[in-house]
Amino acid sequence: MVKTKFNVLVKLKKLDVDKLSREITKQNNKIAKANQELTLFNKELEQIKYPKSGNFSIITQIKTMQNALLNQINLKKEEINFLQNQKNILSLQLKNKEIEYEKMKYLQGEEIKKAVNKLKKQEVKDMDEIAIMLFKGQQ
Repeated sequence: MVKTKFNVLVKLKKLDVDKLSREITKQNNKIAKANQELTLFNKELEQIKYPKSGNFSIITQIKTMQNALLNQINLKKEEINFLQNQKNILSLQLKNKEIEYEKMKYLQGEEIKKAVNKLKKQEVKDMDEIAIMLFKGQQ
């Protein structure tokens, strides 16, 4: 591969893109875990049944447990929203890093094309010189 001044930049930009991709994957895992926990809280809440008879303290305990679960559900929803917002920020950063990476790859490609064209011109020039020397040698 032809060495250009962009080789190091392209490599660094690629590392940035890969790092952000891994961070987004971690964020997706956190969101999935929080959603699973939310589902469990909702199932627990659905399973709470009020007794048809009994004393008032049991009903109060059940109501307290229900309120605690509702608070956990709300907190988990807030956590999911926060995680989703963080993921959106990371996604925007990734998009910008990908654009920077593509720019550097393009510039690197242009430098490589210039180097290849220069080599081709030099090769043609060298071939012409060899042909002239061979022609002079035959005379």
